[in-house]
Amino acid sequence: MSSTTNNQSWGAYVAMDVTNLQSLAKDTSDPYGAWQSARVDNQTSVRALDYEIGIHLPTAASAPANDLAAYAYLIPWVFNGSTWLPRGNFGTIVLPTGVEGTASISDPNSMAGPIALPYKILSQILQKYFTISQFFGGWAPDGWSLAIRNNCGADFLTGCVVEYRPLTLVNS
Repeated sequence: MSSTTNNQSWGAYVAMDVTNLQSLAKDTSDPYGAWQSARVDNQTSVRALDYEIGIHLPTAASAPANDLAAYAYLIPWVFNGSTWLPRGNFGTIVLPTGVEGTASISDPNSMAGPIALPYKILSQILQKYFTISQFFGGWAPDGWSLAIRNNCGADFLTGCVVEYRPLTLVNS
């Protein structure tokens, strides 16, 4: 009789397109100018149980102000067999698109989070690591995307990185 073991497996890191995140200005008025990522499809290829997310946001040499933080939000997506449906909104009449670009976010909204990235020191690099399953009942949804808004007092610089890595189980 042979036995097998399920082991956690880490996929390769994938850097998201951050074209519209680079130089995202601070915004203190609701609705806030923000960035939205492309949707990550968890239905057709990877089928991960979870994803690690890493965020690295360099800031301009500006004093901390406003909320002293940037905020990341998670948007779950459901695939109904033919169409991707966002199951979170920006708190405005415009829904997430699943395409990297700009967004306008109001608070409150129905996205998961926020995940705060505190800005306490001049020119601080904002960094955060988290997994998405903690926001969705312990599992990764059909698909997901991110939204980030900046209310820290400093604009973001080039060199922003938002990356993810799928976590799966391998039976051996």
